[in-house]
This record gives sequence, C-alpha cells and structure tokens, in this order.
Amino acid sequence: IARFKQEFPDVDLRMHVANTEHIASEVLQFDMDIGLIEGEYSHPDLLVEPWQDDELQVFCAPDHPFASLASLDDKQLKSVPWILREQGSGTRQTFDRAMHGLLNDLDIHVEFEHTEAIKRAVEDGLGLGCLSRITLADAFKRGSLVPLDVKHRDMRRQFYFVTHKKKFQSRALLSWLETCRQLSDR
Repeated sequence: IARFKQEFPDVDLRMHVANTEHIASEVLQFDMDIGLIEGEYSHPDLLVEPWQDDELQVFCAPDHPFASLASLDDKQLKSVPWILREQGSGTRQTFDRAMHGLLNDLDIHVEFEHTEAIKRAVEDGLGLGCLSRITLADAFKRGSLVPLDVKHRDMRRQFYFVTHKKKFQSRALLSWLETCRQLSDR
C-alpha cells in the first residue's frame, strides 16, 4: 500500500476484508474495483487471474497433545474439535477439498470469519485450526502456535485477482496489480 500511495497519493484506497463470495459480489456490483481472493470463483462477468501460490497449515496450541507428533493421520484428525473459517471462504473451500472423505466425521466445533479469532481460539486450547501459512508465520516464530504435519492431505491453493470485465482498468488499477505481482515474487 505504501509503494502504491507514493505513486498515486491522490487515489482513495479502501481495504475491505471479507470472504471470497462477498468480495466477488462487491466486484460484480462495481462496489469494489478489484478483489484479492483466496478461493476459486467463477462468474461470466468476472476476470479471475491467478496471483500467487499459498498453502494451508494445520496447527495447535503448544500444550496440545498433538504438538509433539511428527505427523497426523486421519484417525487423529477425526478425534479433535476444529476451529475453522466459515463456509464461503477460500480457506474453508481448500480445507474441505483437502479433507475429502473425512468431512462428515470431523468435529467442526466453531467457525469464525477472521483468522485472528481462529488463532486465539486455538491458542486457548479449543481445538486444531487450519489457515494460510502466511498468516501463521509470526505465531510460529513466537511459539504461541505449533505447525502440525498432515503429509497425506493436499493443502495447496492459489490466490487470485478478481476484476469486473466491464470495469475500465485505469493506470492506477494496473499499477496496483503490478505492485502486488512484484511483491509476491520476492
């Protein structure tokens, strides 16, 4: 944002955090110029362009019984409560896909719209969580959360830019897209 504002100081920049479905809806209604979404989305009036790779990470509190295990199997995944993002989020979409064959047997204890709420609930021992590794890096460094290995489940995903096909792409909008691309290449 700082780099963009240096180039375009007069452009009003507002950020809205919501799930994939909500962001796509805002772009469709021209309420938002561009969305950065974490889930797959398709609509004939939207341009959905891959942006950067990501991967989800299962995690727990440091004092959880699973914290010292080398890897988790399906039986262990089914034996604990889960604290997850809500339906409609890209994170939940990827989690559900990765847990195919187990979803009906998982104890989805609590659903939140915000990653910080999930991290706090897991830190407080309410269960396991699953979020983007990007959002967990600081907590892992601090030791307030512990990553768990689930080798047999594919947690990879893609982030996307979403714009309306009929929206004029101004120089500022194109610059924002390029700035995001450059920063993700680091």
